Amino acid sequence: MISLPLGIRVATAEAPGDFDTHDGQKAGLTTDLAALSKCLSSFQADLEARGVANRVMTLVWTEFGRRPKENSSGGCDHGAGGIAWVMGSRARSGVLTPYPDLNSFDREGNLAVTVDFRSVYSSVLEQWLGTSAGAVLPDAGSMARVGLVA
Repeated sequence: MISLPLGIRVATAEAPGDFDTHDGQKAGLTTDLAALSKCLSSFQADLEARGVANRVMTLVWTEFGRRPKENSSGGCDHGAGGIAWVMGSRARSGVLTPYPDLNSFDREGNLAVTVDFRSVYSSVLEQWLGTSAGAVLPDAGSMARVGLVA
């Protein structure tokens, strides 16, 4: 679809696997993250082989986060912090935002969130899609921006 002149600007895909790791997290995440990594690297390699990699930025994000403390069933409970990253031939490399302090928690045992996801989303909208984040997100003007595009 990307290599055809269809005018597609945004597409979504859901990762296979069960990332809701309330129990048995080590085994489940090892398998699921390996599969996700293989899919993402194959996708990027295909984009490059087709000569369209400079037209695609991939945003990967979690629907919810996890608490860092393991629960009694070898998993982690839902938490406040999640993860988001961008990848692509025009994405800036490296860790672009402060890494959470694994010794700093809120009252419920969540990692202290260092970047609001809406900041990342606003940055993708403006820097990659050329769309005003304010037209999509309420209070986008109050969100910081992350330099995502190289």
